[in-house]
Amino acid sequence: RAGFDSVLRRMVYDLNDDHSRWIGLINIPASLDDSDIHQNTNLRPGIGFSHQYLFKKGLAINRVYPETPAAKAGLHRGDLIVSVNGEDISKTSASSKIMNFISDAVNGGEVVFEVLRNGRKVEFDIKPEEINFDRVQDLPQAEMLDKTTGYIYLPSFNLNKIGDKIHNMIAELKAQGAKSLVLDLRDNLGGHLDELGLILGAFIDGDWAQAVGHDKVIWTPTYYLANGKGINKLVTPEGQVVSSNAISAPIKFDGPLALIVSSLNSSAGEISALVLQDLGRATIVGEQTDGNVEAIQIFDLPDGSGVYVAVANIKGINGTDYTSGVTPDVIVKADLDELIQGYDAPVAAALKELKSLPFTPGKYWK
Repeated sequence: RAGFDSVLRRMVYDLNDDHSRWIGLINIPASLDDSDIHQNTNLRPGIGFSHQYLFKKGLAINRVYPETPAAKAGLHRGDLIVSVNGEDISKTSASSKIMNFISDAVNGGEVVFEVLRNGRKVEFDIKPEEINFDRVQDLPQAEMLDKTTGYIYLPSFNLNKIGDKIHNMIAELKAQGAKSLVLDLRDNLGGHLDELGLILGAFIDGDWAQAVGHDKVIWTPTYYLANGKGINKLVTPEGQVVSSNAISAPIKFDGPLALIVSSLNSSAGEISALVLQDLGRATIVGEQTDGNVEAIQIFDLPDGSGVYVAVANIKGINGTDYTSGVTPDVIVKADLDELIQGYDAPVAAALKELKSLPFTPGKYWK
């Protein structure tokens, strides 16, 4: 079996595109939802955050995962961990030593962090839990940035029913007073095009792109409302429905929209920004992306194996070439040293655009 997999993996690799890959035997039933798929996958004790090491300063929190001890305790993006269970790590020159401190604390069942936040030290006493990291890393987050600006961080389009989740989040933000919205897609590597279409449906209607292979349109994705549902379909030029997906409680957001991308965005994480920019629906903030915009099809083989094959490139509805990637309207990159002082440059730039301000909010701090 190993030899067979190796040969097929090499054959698919030689297609030389960014998406095609051999995945071997598939054991996940199609009927399972995201919680079932991720059950007991990558389950291990932890706190629940991603981080970056700052030389002789500490450990900067890059993201706090929802539904984890870190989130429940109140840790924030931009917090700087300077002490772990009484061990001062602010002068530690090796990140591996810091991770050993944290690992020992987690294995001991209790973690006490001393954190620098906006120049003040705050202590957090956290009990580690078993965390399904495969799942929590894909969960979106929403909050109000101010009285009239909503914010959603969407790390992936992979979760089952992520379209429903995002529409619900937008509805909740609107209920809290959101008149404009920041959609943060930084580091989003893509996912399901059907779910992408449902999410785009919160901001646009109708045909939104073209899948082109061998210089021909293979199918066109379109979003519309029918019988109270939001529906996204992939339709061939002959009218055949390739796939269809729906949400039961669609929301429409007509206010100003800013979308943030990073250089790591790929696939649907790029296509979303390219479509909204192409249609004039959003201001794009962030970094240039690579243009990895292929659509894939999953082929099931008789022995239960599967292979992903890139079958088309996604282009704009008017034929705009997306393979050069996203060129933001406002080019800006997050800086870790600024982040630990409470300043997230792309978010600040997005706020400036949404509010048509003559200055970037939060640019200068005490």
